[in-house]
Amino acid sequence: MLPRAVLFDMDGVLVKSEEVWFKVCEAAGVRFRGRALTREEFFPTFGQGTAADIPVFGFDCTVAELDAFYVTEFVRHLDAMWVNPEARPLLELLAGQGVKLALVTNTVSPLAVQILARAQLEGVFSSLATADRVTHAKPSPELVQLACRELGVPPDAAWMVGDSRFDRQAAQSAGVFFIGLGLDGDRRIERLADLSS
Repeated sequence: MLPRAVLFDMDGVLVKSEEVWFKVCEAAGVRFRGRALTREEFFPTFGQGTAADIPVFGFDCTVAELDAFYVTEFVRHLDAMWVNPEARPLLELLAGQGVKLALVTNTVSPLAVQILARAQLEGVFSSLATADRVTHAKPSPELVQLACRELGVPPDAAWMVGDSRFDRQAAQSAGVFFIGLGLDGDRRIERLADLSS
């Protein structure tokens, strides 16, 4: 039985842009610490959020400066982003069954909107819970709580689909049932389309 609402992480679930983000962070390293980021530094931290990037990577900038840089730089590499072909059919199926939909992402709003447009997923979500709308991004539960408030559903009436430990921790801390995409959770699925089965 489907819940009243399903919250979706964006990167790794609806789209895959690890390589894009690596290029962006590599450039941020040059700009904000004087040397490029390495793959060894980047990949274990992927998805952690801008505020965490600054101390982890040793960047000399504010969160606002880094967010602005990320937005500008990311757009230059949008062609390299993979869009999950199962995303739109699943979202349309859920919406058609009366399920409310939200995006819950550590990406900032201006960039999330551009990514959704590029993925042809704009206008699908009733709530866009983005990192710039809360004090603390995932793994804090604040984004999940924001999405539930905006959809008008209690946490125990929602599911969250994510692919990282940050997603899992955020959902569990908010009291939302967590479905891991290729990741253990309250339920695990290997493909996005498996959510409807």
